[in-house]
Amino acid sequence: MASYYQFLYLWCFYCLFFTLPVHSSPTPTKNMHASVHYSQTIQPLTINTHIDNNYPIQLQLLFNVINCYDDIGLVTGWYQYDKYKVRMPLLGIYNYQFITLYRFDAVQHQRLLTQFKDHPSQLTTLENNSSFIEKFEFVNRWKQPNGAWLPFSGKWTNGTKTLNVNPFNMDSITDQAQNHYNLVITSSHRTTTSLDLLTQLGLASEYQITNGNIACPELSLAVANIKKKHPRLED
Repeated sequence: MASYYQFLYLWCFYCLFFTLPVHSSPTPTKNMHASVHYSQTIQPLTINTHIDNNYPIQLQLLFNVINCYDDIGLVTGWYQYDKYKVRMPLLGIYNYQFITLYRFDAVQHQRLLTQFKDHPSQLTTLENNSSFIEKFEFVNRWKQPNGAWLPFSGKWTNGTKTLNVNPFNMDSITDQAQNHYNLVITSSHRTTTSLDLLTQLGLASEYQITNGNIACPELSLAVANIKKKHPRLED
C-alpha cells in the first residue's frame, strides 16, 4: 500500500525553530487527510572495556536528551563484571562528553533518580556527592589534527582505591537521540500510510540525529498540499 502513496507529490514548507511541534494540524484534500507527526527515540549505548586491564566489564548507558544550549544531561544505566553477570545500577551526568557515573545504595539511587528527572537543573549537585559506593569518571575524547578521535579514557574508584579504566571508543554517543517526522496519510477507502519525511526530503543526515551539546537545529514541517501524480477515475 505504501507504493500507492509514492505517486503523491508532497509540498512541504520547512524552517528552523527552537521548539518542536508534536504534530501538525491535519490537512484535508478531498477525501484524504495528511498530518506530520513528530517523535523522538533514544537508544542505549553498550560499552565493553576493562578495569585496570584485568577486570572485563560491560556498561549499558542511556543518555537523556538535553535541551538546546544546556550544558549538562542525565545518564542512567548499569554495569556488570563479565565474570559475575550481576547488573549494578548507575546514575550520572554528562557534560560535553565528560561522563561521571555513580553507584549508590538502592534507596538513594531511587531518590536521586526521581529528583533529577523532576528537576534536571539540580544535576550539578551530584558532582559533589561523596556518598557513592563506586564512581566512574570518563574523560572527554580529543580530536586529533588528522580528524580522528582519541578513545575515551577514565578511572574507577570506591573512595579508597582508584584504578584506571582501559580506553574505549564511544563514537555513537551522538547518535543516540533521533528525531522522526512522519507524514501520516489517511483516506476513507485506503489503509493509513506513514512516510518518513526526513528521508523523503533528503534531510535525514542533517536533522534526524541530534546532539544538544554540539548543535541544535530543529525542523518544523507542515503539509501544505498533496496531490496524485496520475489521478484515477475511481477516486
